[in-house]
Amino acid sequence: MGANSSRTKPPEKLPRGGRHPLTQEAVAASQRARMLEALARAVADKGFGKTTVADVIAIAGVSRRTFYEQFPKLEDCFLAAYQDGMQRLFSAIREALRGAPTADWRERTRLAIEAYLKALADHPDATWTFAVETLGAGRQALEQRAWVLKQWVAQWRALQALREQADPQAPKIADEQLLGIAGGIEEMVRECLRTKGAKKLPALAPAATTFALAVLAGA
Repeated sequence: MGANSSRTKPPEKLPRGGRHPLTQEAVAASQRARMLEALARAVADKGFGKTTVADVIAIAGVSRRTFYEQFPKLEDCFLAAYQDGMQRLFSAIREALRGAPTADWRERTRLAIEAYLKALADHPDATWTFAVETLGAGRQALEQRAWVLKQWVAQWRALQALREQADPQAPKIADEQLLGIAGGIEEMVRECLRTKGAKKLPALAPAATTFALAVLAGA
């Protein structure tokens, strides 16, 4: 089932900007942001295969011409929304780690996972769209997902480096194992979305943290 399978009416349009004078660039940026959010909402509601440009512009409150001025086709809007969503997710994690003890890799692992799951729970449409629908959104979407997974591996590698500083005798962890952390937690997220919904995602934090710490420790 989708993120919004309980809906009985079409999603409401996203609010437009205020009435204050805006530059052409500001207007375009506002329209783009609304279209990216609308794309996530429409795909979560209908699935990528059934979503159309008409769905996106209806929710975003923009014209078809405005859509095509920024995106050649629906897939391009999907890819832009995916990238934007992932960047916001990474930012949420960086913010959660700000001020955390650098040497305490276990605490930083816990904080990162908690921030990740909370950010996903706060944006249920985007979470369903990018965790589930990306898998069936075409080759370019899968390539974009591969790029995202590389970013996760890099973040886990940074935590691994902190662990090695704390315990130089600890076993080395291969990137394939770090990818396993990213993929394993992602699968926990998808199963929770399917069976319990996005609001329950933060409850995965203890299990996900235990799993990640075990891999990082070479257990």
